[in-house]
Amino acid sequence: MAVATAHIPHLETLTLSAWPALSTEWLDGWVLRFASGYTKRANSVSPLHVGVLPDEAKLAYVEARYHAQGQPAVFKLTAAVSALDALLVQRGYEEIDRSSVQTLALSPAHAVADVAVTLWQVPDGAWFAAFAALSNLDAAQQHTARQMLAAYACPVAFGAVLEQGRIVACGFAVRQWDSVLLFDIVTDPALRRRGHARRLVASLLAWGYETGAAQAVLQVVAANAPAVALYAGLGFAEQYQYWYRRQPR
Repeated sequence: MAVATAHIPHLETLTLSAWPALSTEWLDGWVLRFASGYTKRANSVSPLHVGVLPDEAKLAYVEARYHAQGQPAVFKLTAAVSALDALLVQRGYEEIDRSSVQTLALSPAHAVADVAVTLWQVPDGAWFAAFAALSNLDAAQQHTARQMLAAYACPVAFGAVLEQGRIVACGFAVRQWDSVLLFDIVTDPALRRRGHARRLVASLLAWGYETGAAQAVLQVVAANAPAVALYAGLGFAEQYQYWYRRQPR
């Protein structure tokens, strides 16, 4: 069952803080995030609450701030901010990458980890090398990713599936409030559909449950049919969708 619109900001806050940008600026209910262009999540505006300033004035400020960074303004939007979405449509902002926010209630059944999965509390060198390769990160993106992944104050588990001593899938989980949040589950393209991602997710869920999480949260691109099917098979259910709107060039 979908979450009520009024509750969307809570999950949005969890997912934002679980993927830290290099710098953050709060503006009257909007969160401006900057991370040298690495990922839209960390280089976009999330309007979490209705403020007191006019949206048009804030929009002009946002566009100037991102222009100064050499980037277009990008907004991460949900049904909770439909009026702003309509304004951005009028301004010619294009919609990209509609995604699904999904949750799963954890139980003792999720306490079993897979022996083929290794977990680290920090991004081990081998883990990061595999993460960078499987995510196709260039040198600049790797530099930014290292900074972001080293910035956590909350518990984090960096997981990898090893096959014959080689990492074939990796991802990580962040523990916040009552939740464990999953991020960047990636598998070697040549070794997909062999259950590696499922085993990795199962172990990250077990880690979350063992650390006291009551639910798991993830975000998946709605058009990524294999990933959507994987998470549905694990019992995840969509709570709402979000989408990005990018300033016209």
